[in-house]
Amino acid sequence: MIEGIEGVSSFAGEIDYAFWVVNLICLFLFVVTIGAMFLFIYQYNEKKSKPEDTKNIKHNTPLEIAWTIIPTILMMVIFYIGLDALKIQRTMPADDKSIVVKVLGQKWSWSFEYSNGKKSSKLIVPINKDVKLLMETPINDVLHAFFVPAFRIKEDLVPGQVTRLWFNAQKEGTYDILCAEFCGTRHSYMRSSVVVVSSEKFQDFLYPKVEVVKTAEDIFSELGCIGCHSTDGSILVGPSFKDIYNKEVKVTTNGKTRTIIRDEKYLIKAINDPDADIVDGYFQGVMPPFKGSLTEKDMKTVINYFKGIKEEPKVNKISGKEVADINGCTGCHSIDGSVLVGPTFKGIYNRTTKINVNGSIKEIIADDEYLRAAIIDPAKHIVDGFSNIMPPFKDVLKDEEVEAIIQYLKE
Repeated sequence: MIEGIEGVSSFAGEIDYAFWVVNLICLFLFVVTIGAMFLFIYQYNEKKSKPEDTKNIKHNTPLEIAWTIIPTILMMVIFYIGLDALKIQRTMPADDKSIVVKVLGQKWSWSFEYSNGKKSSKLIVPINKDVKLLMETPINDVLHAFFVPAFRIKEDLVPGQVTRLWFNAQKEGTYDILCAEFCGTRHSYMRSSVVVVSSEKFQDFLYPKVEVVKTAEDIFSELGCIGCHSTDGSILVGPSFKDIYNKEVKVTTNGKTRTIIRDEKYLIKAINDPDADIVDGYFQGVMPPFKGSLTEKDMKTVINYFKGIKEEPKVNKISGKEVADINGCTGCHSIDGSVLVGPTFKGIYNRTTKINVNGSIKEIIADDEYLRAAIIDPAKHIVDGFSNIMPPFKDVLKDEEVEAIIQYLKE
């Protein structure tokens, strides 16, 4: 079965119902019309009925009323069911009750930005959660159409406007995103995916506990560069990225043709302001400017790629601060020395602390062993002056996450 053919959004059933009603009505009218035609061909065949024997019927009131009233009723049925399905699709959920994602469609790629600034070349969403899309395309681009067949949704992207769409995915899986508006030579390559995951996996995606340092290929995919530029030397809409660095190229600058070297300065300028120097054989206004879209670190990664400096993806150590934030620790423990619901994190490591153990007070040193036990099973060691309200994090945090928090407390 094609993934999502059964319809996986919350309103796919209403859309499919309207589709089948319209098609069954059309099939009924087709059978009646074509059936009547064949009946007349048979009934009034010249071999069976001579023209002079055929009555000239000028008027039949019941028949005329029937062929007026019945199609009108059928059209009203189609209108009502279609309007009901459309109303569900166009009634947008409130921003504070949904996940709002900015969608950028441009020649010839999709990119997605979440409320925390995270960007992705795929639309990652949690199951059973309203997702609201704010969609736009650059002012100098063309019309695109965001189309997810499995969700039964489609909406145009118009340059200079923000269009909206929403859905609630009911089944985990990966579903195609297509452009349903012919938008130029690479239209058929303008594809991406909606990946529906569990709420836990979505949180891991949105706030990763392990930060992956992006490679140049990751950045190209995120910004849609590979929709127009190949990496193997083949010519697409734009020049290939292969062996591009320090090579001579003819460009047109302010109407004048000149030969330049593709050095680091030129490449940075070509990324930030691509219309400043148009490579010979290509066109102005096709590539959008990326000034402000790349961080300094990302720009360096891209330039190193062009230079041929190989960079392997690196994985940073787990951030104890992020683990603590994600699991709500800073809601009860301050980091500035102030006392909240629980003891402050400031200066906690190797601090002398009084704890209540089985009704007796004793002093301990908040070393690695104590902190580890206090995180996994806090009820065993209640700090004097505080209540037993902290939940246990055994089976909630992985061993490496607990160690990351301890390291954070040390720092």
